[in-house]
Amino acid sequence: MPATPVTQEAPTGGWWAQVLRPADMWSGPTTGAESFGQLPRGHYVFVPDAQPFPDAGRVYVQEAAEKAYGYVDAVTLAPSGPPSNEPGATSVPSVVGSPLFRPFWIANHSPATLWDSPNDGSQGMLELSPFSKMLVLAPAAGTRYYVQDGRSERLGYVETTLIGPSDPPVPNEFAPPPALTPPPALTPPPAPSYRPTWVAARRITDLWSGLSGGTSFGRVAIGEHLLVMAPPSGARLHVLNPKTRNYAFVDAAAVAPSEGPKAAAVEVNGWRGVVTGDVVNLRPEPNTYVPHVAQARLGDEVTVAAWTEGEELDRDNRTWARVTSIKRKDAFGQPVELLTGDMPAKPFIYSGLLRPAAADRAPAPPRTALGNGGARWIDVNLTQQVVVAYEGEKAVFSALTTSGRPGWETPVGTFRIQRRVENETMIGSTLLRLDTHEIPDYRLENVKWTQYFTGGGAALHTNYWRPAGLFGMPSSHGCLGLLEQHAKFLWDWARVGTPLLIHY
Repeated sequence: MPATPVTQEAPTGGWWAQVLRPADMWSGPTTGAESFGQLPRGHYVFVPDAQPFPDAGRVYVQEAAEKAYGYVDAVTLAPSGPPSNEPGATSVPSVVGSPLFRPFWIANHSPATLWDSPNDGSQGMLELSPFSKMLVLAPAAGTRYYVQDGRSERLGYVETTLIGPSDPPVPNEFAPPPALTPPPALTPPPAPSYRPTWVAARRITDLWSGLSGGTSFGRVAIGEHLLVMAPPSGARLHVLNPKTRNYAFVDAAAVAPSEGPKAAAVEVNGWRGVVTGDVVNLRPEPNTYVPHVAQARLGDEVTVAAWTEGEELDRDNRTWARVTSIKRKDAFGQPVELLTGDMPAKPFIYSGLLRPAAADRAPAPPRTALGNGGARWIDVNLTQQVVVAYEGEKAVFSALTTSGRPGWETPVGTFRIQRRVENETMIGSTLLRLDTHEIPDYRLENVKWTQYFTGGGAALHTNYWRPAGLFGMPSSHGCLGLLEQHAKFLWDWARVGTPLLIHY
């Protein structure tokens, strides 16, 4: 726990929970976070409604004894009433039983009632429509489970004969879907009372665990950016370190207001794709640290103005899309534009929630003499993320690629295949990003069908470590990644000296 507790007012806008088994309290939502100490079974914590990382496996909490903040694994918590010595305490059935019990999700396969007790003759509190998702909080009491309804968050009991196992709710599953008629579909929510702001370190300074005193989590260098998450309330600011995704406190005198880190970007002209998540948040910046301004949903068509470097939500994928258009089909199958003048210019969507739109044919290549006399050459369209093999003017093969992401852009121009390696191990330490001096940390074995076209290491090759859905969007460190069968075709078809024309 922090050496000096953080004093806060009585919490509002959230819910109380108890720890089902001894659980660590962490400094952040990721596996690299530092443990503040362990909470005993039965300990009370308060869970704010506004979660910084709502999709993480840990929740941000304030523990009841010292009023300190941290993260606790969600599976170790069960909703409860407030501690009995707190004002407004209520009588809530104990859900802290055997430490071997873990909450699990269920859904009712037919209409069901949420009862106020496990006994016959109890009062019905809520009628549940079929397939309502509920979290089971304790072993069955007779013929009923003690549950929390996922939509209303009400606690009660449900008959065990009416339910079956279920997946947990997806993010925003219970949010009302956006309307089809603009502008209400993407009307921004009311402005929050406080919006996080960026600061930059003016000198080397510590990140502390408390509002005063406390333990140092380490230091940040001059110029490093931090996001202030609450209004100033003393000599220190409550901040989020975007590099580690951990919360801490920093001396206000050691930082100055900033516009935030400048993200690398790759301008493109009209990349088109579709939204794959059920409900997807649009952000004013390429990160989840700031509130979303609107939402898109499954099947919406987007047009992208640029790929931008932002928060890494999936391993080694920092690519976000800055969109200029979002369209949705109405009841008659006609596309309706959803981005309106009320929206911030060009909001952001994470690339992992998009897929390229299906293309009927390969994009037309620029004028070039590379195919004179029927010669073989390769056209690489970085806007559409497509590699096309030509024999003269005839396209004989095309495939989606994943090119260099922002900050690691694939070079453009005319190149020739310089050397070929059938199977090799690629090591990230051979690369250096000039603007940030970043050196990638990876070692990839059995990379097949590699054809280098620059002396700096850019190549065509298989990219088996990327999800197939990312092909058609930039994600690499500069190479042109391909599915194995596509890389094998180009290996068999091309030779040392085969030219490539790479362009947007």
